[in-house]
Amino acid sequence: MRTRLLLYLLGWITMTSGAALVLPVPVSLADGDGLWRAFAIPAAFFFLLGGAMARAGKVHPERVLVREGACVLVGAWCLLTVTAMLPYLFTGTLSVADALSEGVSGVTTTGLTMLPAQVPRSLVFWRSLTQWMGGVYIVLLLVTIVPQVAEWFGMSLVMMRGQMVGQLLPSMRRVADRVAGVYMGATAVFAAIFAGLGLSAFDAVNLAMVTLATGGCYTPEPLAGVRAAALSFAMMAAMLFSSGNFFFYAELVRRRALAGGGAGEMRAMLSLAAGAGLLVSLHLWHVGVYDLPESLRHGFYSAAAFLSTTGTDPAGLAGWPDFDRFVLILLVFIGGCIVSSSGGLKIVRLAVLVNASLAELRRTLHPRMMLRISALGRVVPLSLVGQLLSFFALYTAVFFGAAMALSLTGLAPLSALGLSAACLTSAGPAALLAGDPASYAALGSGGRLFCCALMLLGRLEIFSFLLVLQTMFGRSKGRW
Repeated sequence: MRTRLLLYLLGWITMTSGAALVLPVPVSLADGDGLWRAFAIPAAFFFLLGGAMARAGKVHPERVLVREGACVLVGAWCLLTVTAMLPYLFTGTLSVADALSEGVSGVTTTGLTMLPAQVPRSLVFWRSLTQWMGGVYIVLLLVTIVPQVAEWFGMSLVMMRGQMVGQLLPSMRRVADRVAGVYMGATAVFAAIFAGLGLSAFDAVNLAMVTLATGGCYTPEPLAGVRAAALSFAMMAAMLFSSGNFFFYAELVRRRALAGGGAGEMRAMLSLAAGAGLLVSLHLWHVGVYDLPESLRHGFYSAAAFLSTTGTDPAGLAGWPDFDRFVLILLVFIGGCIVSSSGGLKIVRLAVLVNASLAELRRTLHPRMMLRISALGRVVPLSLVGQLLSFFALYTAVFFGAAMALSLTGLAPLSALGLSAACLTSAGPAALLAGDPASYAALGSGGRLFCCALMLLGRLEIFSFLLVLQTMFGRSKGRW
């Protein structure tokens, strides 16, 4: 294990966390809520600690190997979680267990919250900021570190051969800078759009951050009339954008042309959102829940919200037919593109699994046929099919196993399944849509800590987490 490289990478992540803690300070000072020290003190600590770590690892290797990548993955999420929970502890707003669950829910962009209804604006801004940080970190880790630990798991299908990110730090840094630039630029653009539609600057910035991160844990002051409908369409556009492939966006900005394999995945995502939105809209209109214009608005908005795993206000869906709610739950499991801030299985993986199943059916009927598996216009190697089948099996096993474990806390079966789906797919509102709205809040500290582990497991994409454990276990076993 090359310690200097780890110190260098984790040092910069620590300093970035310290910089994030500074941002709520002006909000606290402007409101005079007296909470600015809860942000400033840990910010100074993280700056000093991160700077010392980065200086200690200044002379480091330029190549990131599997073992280092695994440790960076675990270390990054641990640092983010600790950073996110400290302000809740220092202000006395939440207990240790609740602050931890709030921090994990924020950085994994799950959207389940334990914050009281009335809290200072600085804490509201911090909650939105932790979701935004979690969104950008997962996108950056997906294009840099995760491929080194868990190979590609479908990512190679949306990138051309010359676009693959290597193990060298300069290559990772270039890709990370381009992708982060797109993420931050999109946040600024949508914040300006929301402000132009009538939201206050504070509401516009918070809503842009949680929407781009697919967090879904912020409700701005309501608008009326045409502006409310316009805001719905603007949020729908932001959620669909955040469901897209950020590597594809970065390449599009750099080359100013549709390049790479991500265009097929983007078309599939938009087609799925349009098809599901139309299905839900027509059914809502058919059963008389809304008139046709309102059915179209609610149907397409909800399809975009749940496909992106952002979610929406479950109370507004309480009177919807079970069919439409079931369609939205399915969309949560599908998720968006593979290099996006959304959760779920991801579209390209499901496309491979469906085509592999059809190919196996044709092979059974015609054993001598020469078949090849393709998805989204790309030929899929058999080794990748095996990887994705393993991923799907693990994902299913974790989902049902977690639901069984949650049922031991006294939750009803549907509530346990809904909460398991919400934590694993990073779509908190799915728990409220599928079961009892009070299921998460009713859990004890042990149950919420279990949900925290499930949220992190879903964000690490399960297989990456298992490979991290395997790497660490192999290292400790080698010492014996």
